[in-house]
Amino acid sequence: MSGNINEFELYCQGKPPEARESLRPVRQIILDAVPSVSEGRVHFYLVCHFGGGSVAKLHLDAKQQVTITFVTGEDLTDPAKLLKGSSSVRTIKVTSAAVLGKHRDAIGDLLRQSFALISERFDGSENFITLRPDQPSP
Repeated sequence: MSGNINEFELYCQGKPPEARESLRPVRQIILDAVPSVSEGRVHFYLVCHFGGGSVAKLHLDAKQQVTITFVTGEDLTDPAKLLKGSSSVRTIKVTSAAVLGKHRDAIGDLLRQSFALISERFDGSENFITLRPDQPSP
């Protein structure tokens, strides 16, 4: 990383200020639920990973709404029925701060489940390929 800029700040470069403000609380839920994840920018995502495995990915859609993507989605227990999708990958659209506040605990639980699965599959020592600090996020 270059200077004091972290992966989140690099991901947010060039995005509107309101996008950064919608991403920040979602990112904080991830860091609170699974503090041992690392972050990296891959394609259009800010990926929270452990070793070589993605615990969750953050993405801004065309409407500047935050999507949380779980590669482990089909293996997660989701009593709140937040996860959407029919493939192995499942997503949660965070359409407002109210939605995020209402489902904070359920999202945290899904993150912890995803981390547990990734921890079983990766030992934390594998490399995760991210963009270099001098490469802008797409």
